[in-house]
Amino acid sequence: MTAQPLPDSSISLTYTTPESPPHLHHAPLPVPGPNQILVKIHAAAINPVDIQLWGNPLLGLLAGRREKGLGRDYAGTVAGIGSALRKSSQWQLGERVFGLCNRPTGEGTFAEYLCVTPASEPVAKMPQAWGFEEAAAVPLVVLTAFACLAWLPAETESPNGAARRVVVGGASGGVGMWVVQLAKVYGCHLTGVCSGKNAEFVRGLGADDVVDYNRQDVAETLLASRPEGRKYDLYVDCVGGTEMFEHWYDLLHKNAAYITIVGDKTSRTAMGGPFTYLTYPSQIWRHVYGFFFGPRYANVLLYQKSELLEQVAKLADEKGVQIVVQDVVKGILSEPGHVDAWDKVKGYMVEGRVRGKIVVSIP
Repeated sequence: MTAQPLPDSSISLTYTTPESPPHLHHAPLPVPGPNQILVKIHAAAINPVDIQLWGNPLLGLLAGRREKGLGRDYAGTVAGIGSALRKSSQWQLGERVFGLCNRPTGEGTFAEYLCVTPASEPVAKMPQAWGFEEAAAVPLVVLTAFACLAWLPAETESPNGAARRVVVGGASGGVGMWVVQLAKVYGCHLTGVCSGKNAEFVRGLGADDVVDYNRQDVAETLLASRPEGRKYDLYVDCVGGTEMFEHWYDLLHKNAAYITIVGDKTSRTAMGGPFTYLTYPSQIWRHVYGFFFGPRYANVLLYQKSELLEQVAKLADEKGVQIVVQDVVKGILSEPGHVDAWDKVKGYMVEGRVRGKIVVSIP
């Protein structure tokens, strides 16, 4: 495919200090290095971590007043190829790609153009089944889901055999819906915990059982659902809190694992993930005790592996997977529309209760 004319500059949404209003930043068009590709972004997604990093005072202290980008997920087309990569046929101009840009103090994906290093950053060719808005909704959450499911015990270590039993708290959210779908690919029995209004949606993703946290006691329902008293293999927590730990040993067998992407916290704006080992030290004790005596406990980060995105793309084209985009927000790079657009996507993240993902359109 022939190269398309490129502009001289690129617009992105950035901020300088914690919680400072994001603004439009005009900069020269980035030039890909020898081992990089230049991507024209067509869609990006917002995640809770974007709000948490934006408001984090420690990040502000470390990074100072430099321009910091917003957004991690993206989907777009290859607009330029570095000199070293042009020697291979791996990337082609105009090719549709999707990926993750995880640079907390650097560029974000709420931008027109972005330079990506395929050797060290997750990026893959988009499946034919997806459009840009769907593809942008996938990378961060599916790479996190893979990291959670890596803690499944082997079939030989499970009392449930091949049909290992998995529970997902927050099954209708961005990460939760991917844990449900991938666990079913692995042949697991899946119980999703969600609100009643999302119960049919979670069943449609493949969940065998659904627990409505508004109408049922989650722990008691899970305990009563154990076949012949056999315990669960994996509990994936996508919402935070400590309610389940009263029943930890009754729910999970010795080789099982309780995996959280949030930690003990419940605030939507406070940093989650392994960072909470510092703010909630009881998690350290849980992790160490579980390592020696079981069940295991861990607060995990996503995997940054391109091959996992390639695996999902293949799955999308061959078997089909569900992607849910609750809203596509426009105007994130327009003047003055970016103010309202940012307030809207920020509101979704702070409020929570999003089914699937929130995506921003980038013309």
